[in-house]
Amino acid sequence: MNDFDVRLAEVADLDGINKLIRSPGVKWFGNIRPKFRGKDTLFHSYQTYRMLATCRQSSKLVAYAEFRNYPSITALPTDCWLEWLCVRYCLTLSISWLNALFFNFCIYKSEASAVLVEIVKEVLYRENRVWYLIAVRPPYVRQPSHFVESYDDLEKIAQVIYPQEFSTDKNSNTQSLYIVQRFDLLPRISYRKALPEDNDDIIELQSVEMPELREELGEFYIAEEVMRQDADAKKSLLVVAETTNQCQETEMALFLWLSTDIDIMFYVCNYEVEQLGNLVKPVDRQSFHYETITVSSVQRRAEASMFTTDALDDLDAVTILGGLQKVDSGMSVASVGKLKVSSIGGTIDDTVAASENKFYMRECLYSKFKYILEKLHSPEYYLRHEHNVINFIYPAGLEPAGQAAMEAASNVFILKCLVARQDFPLPRLFNALVAMFCAYPERDYCMMLITSKNKASKSLMELLQYFMPVVSRPSNVCDLDDVYITHRSTIFGEISLYKLAKEDVSVVHKMALGNLKSEENSPESSTSSFSYCSKVNERAELDHELHVLDAIMKDVLENEFSEYAMFTIRCGNSTRSAKENTSIGFVVLRQFHSHDKLFDHYHLPRHDNHLNGRRAEIISLRLHPLFLVSADLIFRDLARKTNFYDFYFISAFEGYKYSNDLKKMMMVIEPKPVKKAPVYSEASADLKKPMSQLHLPVPNFSKDYLIIYRHKLNPVKWFTNSRKLVIIGFSAVTKAFLRQLVFQWNSRDHKNSENFTCLSRLQVTVICRAGIVEAEYDNLFKCPYCTSSLGCYLSYQNQSCFVRDCCLRMDLRHWVHFVPGLVQQINREKKVVKLESCEIHYDTLMLMCDRMFELRSPEMPMNAHLPSNLVEINYRLNKFLLFYKVRALLEEMPRTYLVLVYGANLYTYECIAFLIGHGVDCSRMIFVQPHRFTGKAADEKEKNPYWDKNLQLILDDILADKGVSIFMDYDFHHYNLHKSSDFIMEVIFQHFPSRRQATFECDLFISFEEGHLHHRHKHWLRAANIELDGNDILVNEQYQTNDPDIYAVGTFVKIRRTPNYQYRFVSERELARKMLHYLGIVIQKDFEDRFSEPLLFQAILPMRYFITKITMPRRYLQSHLNVMANCNLTTYKNKTFCRVGLSTHMLVEEIVVVTKMECHLDFLLHFCGKHELLLNKLKSRYKAHTIHNFLKYFQEPWTQLIMHESFQDLQAENKEMLSPMATSALSRADRGALGDVTDMDFYTLNKRYLELKLLSFLREHRRDFRHPFALPEDFLKLDVLDLERFVETEEDEENDASSDSTDT
Repeated sequence: MNDFDVRLAEVADLDGINKLIRSPGVKWFGNIRPKFRGKDTLFHSYQTYRMLATCRQSSKLVAYAEFRNYPSITALPTDCWLEWLCVRYCLTLSISWLNALFFNFCIYKSEASAVLVEIVKEVLYRENRVWYLIAVRPPYVRQPSHFVESYDDLEKIAQVIYPQEFSTDKNSNTQSLYIVQRFDLLPRISYRKALPEDNDDIIELQSVEMPELREELGEFYIAEEVMRQDADAKKSLLVVAETTNQCQETEMALFLWLSTDIDIMFYVCNYEVEQLGNLVKPVDRQSFHYETITVSSVQRRAEASMFTTDALDDLDAVTILGGLQKVDSGMSVASVGKLKVSSIGGTIDDTVAASENKFYMRECLYSKFKYILEKLHSPEYYLRHEHNVINFIYPAGLEPAGQAAMEAASNVFILKCLVARQDFPLPRLFNALVAMFCAYPERDYCMMLITSKNKASKSLMELLQYFMPVVSRPSNVCDLDDVYITHRSTIFGEISLYKLAKEDVSVVHKMALGNLKSEENSPESSTSSFSYCSKVNERAELDHELHVLDAIMKDVLENEFSEYAMFTIRCGNSTRSAKENTSIGFVVLRQFHSHDKLFDHYHLPRHDNHLNGRRAEIISLRLHPLFLVSADLIFRDLARKTNFYDFYFISAFEGYKYSNDLKKMMMVIEPKPVKKAPVYSEASADLKKPMSQLHLPVPNFSKDYLIIYRHKLNPVKWFTNSRKLVIIGFSAVTKAFLRQLVFQWNSRDHKNSENFTCLSRLQVTVICRAGIVEAEYDNLFKCPYCTSSLGCYLSYQNQSCFVRDCCLRMDLRHWVHFVPGLVQQINREKKVVKLESCEIHYDTLMLMCDRMFELRSPEMPMNAHLPSNLVEINYRLNKFLLFYKVRALLEEMPRTYLVLVYGANLYTYECIAFLIGHGVDCSRMIFVQPHRFTGKAADEKEKNPYWDKNLQLILDDILADKGVSIFMDYDFHHYNLHKSSDFIMEVIFQHFPSRRQATFECDLFISFEEGHLHHRHKHWLRAANIELDGNDILVNEQYQTNDPDIYAVGTFVKIRRTPNYQYRFVSERELARKMLHYLGIVIQKDFEDRFSEPLLFQAILPMRYFITKITMPRRYLQSHLNVMANCNLTTYKNKTFCRVGLSTHMLVEEIVVVTKMECHLDFLLHFCGKHELLLNKLKSRYKAHTIHNFLKYFQEPWTQLIMHESFQDLQAENKEMLSPMATSALSRADRGALGDVTDMDFYTLNKRYLELKLLSFLREHRRDFRHPFALPEDFLKLDVLDLERFVETEEDEENDASSDSTDT
C-alpha cells in the first residue's frame, strides 16, 4: 500500500524544504549545495524535476529530490557526460543522451525510506523515454555529521558500477555510479489477445469511461467480436494488458481495440493526408497502381490580399470591369434603356421621376457599394474553395487495382477503443502505444478518431498528446470525425540536436521552404488574382527569412565567436553521428538582453535575476509536425548544449515574422491588464529594410505590439474547460472573456507560471460573421491620410488595454476555433447551433452578439440585408467598409455628394472627425442628433462613458464653425429605398416634441443609433423560445436565459428582477471574470454580483483631440442622486482639459481627459473608485490651487504606490484589522462626553499602525517602483555619513594645525 503522495515541488514549498534539510534524523545524498546554501537559492539552479513527497496520513513533508539531464559535477561540461561515462566506466547498458536522467539530490526522513521508491516511480511515469536514473557517488571524504551522505536505501534498488581504476585492494575509495533501471522497478505489463472469457472484465473496465458502448452494443459484444468467423474478423485485434499486484495475482489493467478495417479512399478524399503518404506504403521502384482523384481544399486568403489598398483596388477594378461599363456621362449601359432621345435638338430627356434620375446618376456608386459590401461580408472572400487533382499511387502487390489492393498497401491501423483501470497511472499509456506498433510491425501510422458529439475518455485524452490532428477537407459528408495520427518514429525515435555543419545548409533551406510550392499561379490564372497575390506575399515573407538564415549560417560557420547558435534537430539514435540521423528541423537562437524592457507591458515576476545571462531569444525554429510532442526534450537538450535556461520567442504584430513551429508548446506571457504610465505614440521606424549586414532589427518594447512566448524548462501543465463552449459574437466582452479563459492560470503571485509551463487547450468555438476576426487582426492596412496607427480612426480601439491587447499582444486564434457564418437556428433539445453550412454542438452556449449601434426601422423586413449606403460602426470591418465607401464617393461624385450622420454620442463625433480628416467637405455633411430623454431616473443614475453633455455642446460649436449643418432633437423615423435596389435615396426624421418631419437626401448614411440587438438575431432567438423584452434578452443575476445552458452577456440583456446596482456600462474584464465564476471554471473568493471596477472609453475628437473617459458603475442605484449632482473638479493647461467627478461620499466616480497628446491613458483606471483622501487629499489640494493639471498630478511619484499590484492586499489587511475595532468602538453603549477622547486615542494608535504597515510594504516592494521612496533608515544612514564626514573634517583640521605648529 502506498503511504505517500508524490508531486512536483513548487516555490511555495521553499520553507518546508528548508525545514526538512535543517531537521535532524534525515538521510541525504547527491549535490551538497542545498545543504549549506540558503533557501532563497534553492530553486535557482536548473533541474528537470523537483519532486516532493508527503505522508498521506499526516500530510507532513518527508522527502525532496532533484533530477536533471546531466550530472551535478561542476568541472564536467554539460554536453560531455556521455563521453565521460563511456571512457571512465565499463558500461554494459545502452545509455544515451535521452534515455537517462541523473539523480542529483535527495533528502528524506530516515523512518520513511520507502518513499525513495515512490519518488523514482513517479519520475519514470512522467518520463516514458527514460530507462535509467543515475546517481554519482563521490569518493569518501571525512565530513561533519550534517554532511555525511547515505546511499544504503538507494543501493537496494540500484545497480552499483565502479570506474576502471577501482581496485578492492589498492584503490577502493573511488567514484561510483548507482543506476536504477526502469524495467526492474516498475510493475511489468504483459499483453495478450483478448479471450471470450475476458468479456465481463472488459465490460467492467469500460463502464467507467465509456458506458455508452455497453448500451449500444450489448452485454456480450466483446465475446461476440472475439469469436467472429467472417472475412473481416482478421482485421480486428482485441488486446488486454495485465499487471501483477503485491499478492502475485494478475489483474487486467488495459483494454485495446485495434483494427485495420480502414477505407483509405474515404480519408484521402475527406482529409488532407498527402503529407502522410496518403496512408499507403511507399512504392520504392516497384510496380504500382495509379488513380486520379479530384478533391476539395480550402486556402485561407493571405493578409496582403484582404484589406490593403492593392486588394481593394482589385475589388474596385472588378466592380467596373466585371459587368458595369463606365462611360463618360457617368451612366451605365443598363440605364440607356430607361431613357429616350428627345426630338428637340437631339438632347437626352429623362421621362421618369427626378428622384429616380438621381439613382441612375449614382448607379456606378451603388454597384461599388454593393459589390464591396457583399465581398467583404462573404466567407468565400476569406476562404478560397479549390478543386485539386491528386495522383493517388500505391504498390500493386498481388491484387488488381481496387479496394483489395489498397488494403494490402495500407500503412495505417486504427485505435478504436482504449480504456484503463481507474488506479492505473495514465502516463504509462505510452507503453500501450509502443505495444500497438509492435502488434503491427509493417505499418507506420496509428490513427485515432474522436466523434464531435461524444466526449473523449480520460485515457484517450492522455494519449492524445502523442498524436497530431489531421485537417479535414470541405465535404458533403456530415459530422466528420476528428482524426488524429502519429508515426512510428514519434514513439521509437530519439530526438537530438547537432551543431550546424556546412553540409546542413541545403537541408535548412529545404525545411525552411516547407510546403510552399515553387510554382505560383500567374495573374491571369482562372482561380483569381488574389491567389497570385497571396503566394507573392507568402513568398516575400519566406524570402526575407531565408535571407536572414543565410546570413546567420554564414556567420556561424565562419565566425567562431558569433552571437548566434544554430542546431539541426534530428531523429534516430542520439549516440550516433548527425549523418546517421534524419533531419526533422532546425533552431536559431542568441542571447536575450532585453528582458528588463518587458516589464512595461507584460506581467512577469521581478525576482528572476539569477537567470540574467542565461536567457535566449529564438530567432527561427522549424520542426516536423509529428514531433511537436517532443518539445520538452528539444528545449531540455538545447539548454544542455547552450547553457541557456530561459527561452523567448518574439512575434511582432507589424513587420516581418519568423517561423516557430513550437510556439504552441511555449507559454504566452500575458500583457499587463492595466498599464502604470501613459503609452505615447510615435512613428515607428521601418523594420522592413533588407539586411545589408547581420544585425536583426530590435523591436521597440515600449511602443511596438509584440507577442512574447516563453519556455522556462518547467514541466508542462495543461489548463482547459471540461464542457464544449460555443460563443456567438466577437464583441469586446467576448475578447475579455476569451482572454480570461486562456490565461486562467495566471495570477498576481505567478504561482503557476513560476512552477510550470502553462498551456491552454480550450474547447471553445466562436461564431461570427465572415471578415470580423480577420479585420481585427489585420496589420497590413496603412491609411494614406494618417502618420501613426494610434491617431488613425481605422486602427484606433475605444476599449481599455485589457481588450485592445487581445488583438495586438496575443492571438486568440491559437486557442479558439473561429467559424465564419450566420446563425440560422438554435436547437435547444439537441444542443446544436445551425449555420448555413454546418451544425455545431454545444454543452454551454453564450450569446455575446450585442451591437453598439443598430438602426431600427419599422418598415424593414426581418431578414432584409442592410442597404448598401448605410453604415453602422460596430467592428473594425465596418470601419474598413466606411473608408472605401468614402473613397468611392469622393471619386465618383467629388462635388455633389451628401453625407448624413445620425447619432448623439462620442462615437458619432469620432466618426465625423474621421470624415473631415479624410477628404469629406464639411459643407457636404449633415449632422442629425436625436432627442435624448433625460427624465428616466435609472438612466440618470447610471454612469455612461459614451455620452458627455457638456463636452458635446462644445463639439457642436466647433463643427458648426467648420460648416457642418446640425439639426437637433430629430429622431429617425424611416428611410426610402430606390424601388429596384437597396440604395437609400432619402431619410425621414421626426422632430421632438413638435412631431414635424424633415427629409434629407444622402449618398451615404452613417447611423449611431444605440440598438444593441440585431433584428436578424431576434428572429432565431424567438424561434428558440428565448425570452425577450423588446430588444433585450431576459436573464437572471447569473446571466442565464430561460434555458440554463444558454447565457447572454452584453448590453442587450435585462435582469428579470431589477437589481439595486448598475450592470450596464461595466468593465469588460470584471464581467468576464464573473462569467468564469458563474460557469464554474475559475471560482473566486469573496465573490459578489455587484460591479466595482471602472470602465474606460477613449476616442478621437475633431481638431485632433483625444478624449479618455473613465466611469465607475453605481453599486447602489437607489441610494444615489442623479449623475449630474456630483462634484466636478476641472483643470486646463497646455491644451489638456481634465475633469474629476466626486460622489457625495467623496469617491472618484469619473475622470475625463481631453488632450492633444497621442497617448493611451489606461493608468488612470487605478485612481477611479478611490477616495479623494487616499489620492493625497485631492480635493483639499485642488481648493488650495496647488493642482494645475490632473494628468500630471496622477503621474507624481506617490501614485506608484497605489498602482502596485499588491496595494489592494495591503488595503484588505488594514480593513480586516480595523473594521472590528471601529465597529465595536462606535457601538459602545457608554459613549458619552469622553467619547471624543477615546476616538482620538483610537485614531492615534491606528495611525501609527498604518504607518508601520506602509513602511514594511515599501521595504518589501521597493525595487518595483520607478521612483525610489525615502525610508527612515535612509535618513539615519545620511546622518551617520554626515557625522563621519564631520569627524574626518575635525581630524583633518587638527592634523593641519599640528603640522603647522611643527613647521613653526
